Amino acid sequence: MRSFRARALAAYAVLAVAAIIGLLADGAPVVLDVIIAVLLVLGAALLLSAVGLIAGSARVIAGASREIAEGQFTVRLDGGPSDEIGVAYAEFNRMAARLESLVAETSQERSRLMAAINSSVDAVVATDRESTVTFANAAVEDLLGRTPEEIVGRPFVWTMPDAEVIEGLRASRERGESSSYVIERPNRQFLRAIITPIVGGGAWSSLVVFHDMTDVKRVEQVRRDFVANVSHELRTPLAAIKSVIETLEGGAMDDPKAAHDFLRRADGEVDRLVQMVEELLELSRIESGELSMTREPVNVGGAVQTAAERLRPQAEKAHVALTVDVAADLPGVSGDRVSLERAIVNLINNAIKFTPEGGAVRVIARRDSGGVTIEVIDNGAGIEPQDLPRVFERFYKADRARRAGGTGLGLAVVKHTAEAHGGRVEVESRLGEGSTFRIWLPASTDIMPEPP
Repeated sequence: MRSFRARALAAYAVLAVAAIIGLLADGAPVVLDVIIAVLLVLGAALLLSAVGLIAGSARVIAGASREIAEGQFTVRLDGGPSDEIGVAYAEFNRMAARLESLVAETSQERSRLMAAINSSVDAVVATDRESTVTFANAAVEDLLGRTPEEIVGRPFVWTMPDAEVIEGLRASRERGESSSYVIERPNRQFLRAIITPIVGGGAWSSLVVFHDMTDVKRVEQVRRDFVANVSHELRTPLAAIKSVIETLEGGAMDDPKAAHDFLRRADGEVDRLVQMVEELLELSRIESGELSMTREPVNVGGAVQTAAERLRPQAEKAHVALTVDVAADLPGVSGDRVSLERAIVNLINNAIKFTPEGGAVRVIARRDSGGVTIEVIDNGAGIEPQDLPRVFERFYKADRARRAGGTGLGLAVVKHTAEAHGGRVEVESRLGEGSTFRIWLPASTDIMPEPP
């Protein structure tokens, strides 16, 4: 504007000089009137020009401001005069660049925060003063069974109709109290709901975080079942041993035949206790990864033959026919022979135990699906359908198994041993027709097939 005012003043000065010269030359009053009129017209023209220039610049700046308000932060003003309006253009562009930078930084921080919240396995839900859901992260779909789009904008009670959590949300909103609850949902799902008030959160009043505790509860239940089962299994042999001791002290020691019989019973119960402790220790070491298994070439056919021969006297005593069929083209297997042989012994032992006199047990080892399958087949009593999914659990024993004794750990050892070698176990059974247990072990490409 300084240059504009300078130009106007120069024009006025020129006209003023011309008017004075005219007056001095002619001395006529008409000339004075004409000069005054010209000066007024020129001044008005200059004023209108300035107003038009300012108004046009104002419209340009207003339009650019409107575009920025609509989110187009890359808008800039091009060119412009070199006077005060040009300075205004430059300041506007500097402001727009700074605003674009601030918005970009804020957007980046928000994206990082949202990515962190959505990557959390915990469900995060924010509510307003009316307990309406205003935000939900991606984990709500896994834990609560509803997508964020479904619950945002709806009352919180529609998402979680639990009286304790609703009361905790109200206490957080009205009294600023934090609370925590463990709730059980369908299908035995357990969630911990942690409710905290939000200070300075604008429309957000309370935050609810849901943490899945299903696995923790399952582990706690397994631990309780383990303690209960160990206590039950230990109580029976210990009670039997105590009864034998009391009977011997009561006078049975004077009867050599009776004393020998009671001592034989006590010895059997001690053997059962020792077997249980050994299997518990082995199972614990396998599950924790502390059992050091020697990785070496294993002759699966030889391991099957050795296990069967160890149990042949037991089969003969029970009048059960025991046969072994080992294929000649078994591939090589890498593993711990002692552990694998113990697993095979457990399967054969169970088959003999639950097969009646005159029955038969077959042990088969064959090539199958890139590995070796070991089958133990009996024609005994079979297993109830409801028991099949749980036969490999620790201490789980069907009623018939409880009547026949045992620790309830043998099949669990078999399962964990197979899995430790990269294999798996399966069972098929028909009640009254018998059972088939299978161990599949992967073949090792570094070991040549066993010779026939």
